[in-house]
Amino acid sequence: MSEEDVRKDAIQRHVIGGESPKIICKSINRSKQWFFKWLKRYKSGASDWYQEQSRAPKTSPSGIAQEAKDRIILTRQHLEASPYAQIGVSAIKWELKKLGLPFPSDRTINRVIKDEGLVKKNSPMSAKGWSIPISPRLCAATTFTKWTLLDHVTSKATADSIR
Repeated sequence: MSEEDVRKDAIQRHVIGGESPKIICKSINRSKQWFFKWLKRYKSGASDWYQEQSRAPKTSPSGIAQEAKDRIILTRQHLEASPYAQIGVSAIKWELKKLGLPFPSDRTINRVIKDEGLVKKNSPMSAKGWSIPISPRLCAATTFTKWTLLDHVTSKATADSIR
């Protein structure tokens, strides 16, 4: 006997046969909550009351229409093609506003850009030509010692390797 047949049988025994919920639940090894859930669905009048309903959310709050995604992506690509243009969220919103098009929140634009692989992370140090040490062992600590001789200040720098 399938689960749907168990539900139909339990409700028929109560509605048509007049059997008490306690006896029905005990005989089919189900809880009272289970029984009253299906009795409530039966009384709703739906023709498919005995079928399980989806538990998935009916809406996706973080979802965005494909048309809006395409607009964001095209705007970003257009900005990247310009030599000195800003390409961030503010620039995308500005361009969409200039065109009179609606634009989503900053977080949504960031999510779309990230999902499409359009995020380019640059280290602030690499942009200035600085090298970033790979390991702390490769770093050197510099200590400055200052001597005052008469009216003359001399500095000496020494590098001690960190172990």
